[in-house]
Amino acid sequence: MGEEMAEVFEDSYSAEALANMENYIISFGTLIKDVGSSEGFKNALFGLKVMIEKKPRRVADLSKIYAGKAPRTLELLVFSREHIPLIVAEIKEHGFKNVKSDAQQQLVIVTVPKPTLDDLTAMEDQVAGMSRSAISSLTKIRGNTSQRLKAALENEFIDGVTMNNSRNKVDAVYDKYVKLVKLHALKKRKTILGSYFEPKNEEERLLLPELNKLKPLPEPRE
Repeated sequence: MGEEMAEVFEDSYSAEALANMENYIISFGTLIKDVGSSEGFKNALFGLKVMIEKKPRRVADLSKIYAGKAPRTLELLVFSREHIPLIVAEIKEHGFKNVKSDAQQQLVIVTVPKPTLDDLTAMEDQVAGMSRSAISSLTKIRGNTSQRLKAALENEFIDGVTMNNSRNKVDAVYDKYVKLVKLHALKKRKTILGSYFEPKNEEERLLLPELNKLKPLPEPRE
């Protein structure tokens, strides 16, 4: 996506804005991808702690946590067998009732319960919040770039034609990326809620047909 747009931007102001906006789009795609996934549930285990020799230790420091081979499962490779009972008890205490352990393999397998409608609604709200945050960040980038262009004009670093061209380019990319955020958030909410999904307003109803041809957002660069 960035490579396609890069040729259009010949000045540093709009080129920097594009790079910053693209970074937010990539970050947004990663965030919403994890909502409701095994990766998302894996994060819930990172904050759990157990008492080891009268000191709180994070479960994530005592084991390696993976998304499991079976759907809706997590696997923990525990570094020390003696910690397995403590870790299992702590995980169960936090609502994960289906927890199995294999001391020989130093493995704990957690089955994530099927989400309730309340859980799904909470996930939908989480995606909506991420969408608002991403659009706010894009708006801030556009505003900062506009201020920089204005200052450059006042200091005679650029002329009025260059400023207007740059501003128009940034506005076009901003509009494109805001729409992408809305589309991908809408698609994620629809996926989460399934048959319970309903568009919240007329804008969302008009966007629904575009979901069928929506391309994935770019992955983070290595």
